[in-house]
Amino acid sequence: MTDPIVPQPEAAPEAPKGPYVYDYAASPQRQVVMPKTVPLPSRRTYLAEVKAAAEADEAKWQKMLADFETAKTKAEAEGKDAPKPPVRPVPRKDDNDMKTPWPEEAKDADLLLLQACLGAKVEEVFEQAGELTCQVSKDTILEVLLLCRDHADLRYEMLADQTATHYPAATGWDYSVVYHLTSISRRKRLRLRILVPEGFIPDSACAAYPSANWMEREIYDMLGITFANHPDMTRILCPDDWEGHALRKDYPVVGWGQRDIAFREDRGGMIERIALQKAGQLGINLKQPKAE
Repeated sequence: MTDPIVPQPEAAPEAPKGPYVYDYAASPQRQVVMPKTVPLPSRRTYLAEVKAAAEADEAKWQKMLADFETAKTKAEAEGKDAPKPPVRPVPRKDDNDMKTPWPEEAKDADLLLLQACLGAKVEEVFEQAGELTCQVSKDTILEVLLLCRDHADLRYEMLADQTATHYPAATGWDYSVVYHLTSISRRKRLRLRILVPEGFIPDSACAAYPSANWMEREIYDMLGITFANHPDMTRILCPDDWEGHALRKDYPVVGWGQRDIAFREDRGGMIERIALQKAGQLGINLKQPKAE
């Protein structure tokens, strides 16, 4: 008589590596899945994509020719009629007046002036949809900001916005920090950009634009980027003991509550009531809607 087969308990899902600690046994659906990221908007990236598409099209055409020669040789050996030669497709003429604003070569006087003044410190400049973008070395951002503010031909008096984006699939850098400058007197806008690797501490823009104080605190809170010589580098939205940074692409956002469920399919509202009850158990301040 054989021994009975004892079912083995399932192993708990392995927690992904990172600074976040969650109870995966109680909530195994909270798995961190790294999303795909779009390429960094730039003329260099656009030209690389165009070149790759042209090479793929040429490889496809060469394969069609090779397949034709193989089929032709086989038909001649079998005494059959040769197949028709392939015809390379011609791109259709696009008469649509809605054209995609692809990145273009920099021709604006401000971008050319920055290139002339900064030299090798400028990594890339381009125009797209009427917007000016200048990517500079991450070590020289404060120098560039002061130049944009004080140069007589630039006069960008205001830092309208400062933000950052996480690119986990990038090579050699992890974040892009963007500075949106406005020249009120000249009615122009300029976008400065630096590419920052994990752990790098760029200079704070507060020395050039005091309005960067709260913007850089938000970037630190949401993405974890620290700025040197900032007057108060503390969180601005989350509590000081908050775990992780919510705008990083590796931050888990799936859990109990309304984000788990497609409420469009919940006609009776039963799933919504259960979700609200579970959210209440987690201390989230959600109230059931009542008809009045």
